[in-house]
Amino acid sequence: MLSDINIKINQIKEQVAEKKVLENKLADLGENLKMYECELRDLEEILKKELNDVEKLKKLSLSSIMSTIMRNKEEKLNKEEKEYLMAKLKYDDCLSRLNSLKNSKSRIESRLSSLENCENRYVELLDTKLSLINIYGNENQKKRLLSMENEIDNYLKEMKEIEESIGAGKVLYQEVGYTKEILQSAKNWGTIDLLGGDFISSMAKHQKVDEAQKQFTRVSNLLVNFNKELEDINMSSLNFSTSMKTFDIFFDNIFTDISVNSQISKSYDDIRKLEKNVNDI
Repeated sequence: MLSDINIKINQIKEQVAEKKVLENKLADLGENLKMYECELRDLEEILKKELNDVEKLKKLSLSSIMSTIMRNKEEKLNKEEKEYLMAKLKYDDCLSRLNSLKNSKSRIESRLSSLENCENRYVELLDTKLSLINIYGNENQKKRLLSMENEIDNYLKEMKEIEESIGAGKVLYQEVGYTKEILQSAKNWGTIDLLGGDFISSMAKHQKVDEAQKQFTRVSNLLVNFNKELEDINMSSLNFSTSMKTFDIFFDNIFTDISVNSQISKSYDDIRKLEKNVNDI
């Protein structure tokens, strides 16, 4: 009978350990959600202001006429449009992070709902085991059992945290690989473009750049999550030098295709380095 109870206790203890890990993650997510919601509100105000500045310049007014006469309206408009686009990138990046956190929160809450009664069940089984020991054993055996159970609890919790880290790392590694493929394609189209390509090659290159920008946001979100998992198991975090500002050159007409291709190559090198670092872990 005691062996049957031990099997059940070991099974339920894994669930208890998983629940503790998930509850800690849920608490951290709650704090991060508040932070990003506040940041998003601030960025939304900035975005509205930048859009308003662009619309003002486009309207025909006395100041608009004077700017046109002075031949600086187009320059001002380009500047305001670029500032709006950069504000939009920051807003979209923050929104993406917020949505990612909300999705993670929903997944964790779903997993926790399936573990709702595991702790009560564990207590019941442990009480049953202790009762049997009281009948067939002695007080020293009881104390030793409780000590061993606590050690196993800590061990299982650490194992669950490691499993969570491995899972987060696998997802990140897969997305980094996909991003690398996109950038490789952008590099190929960029080379064709520089060697005398046409409108199609130029459009293909910039399409891949747009895809890479979206992937950078996703990779950045996954990297934040992975670093948090590494922190939980006392491992050093990873850095990713390419940020959403990487492609701000595409909004400025003074840069040449050579500059664009150079930036693509740099981003490709960055993503390869990140891929290697994730794989090493």
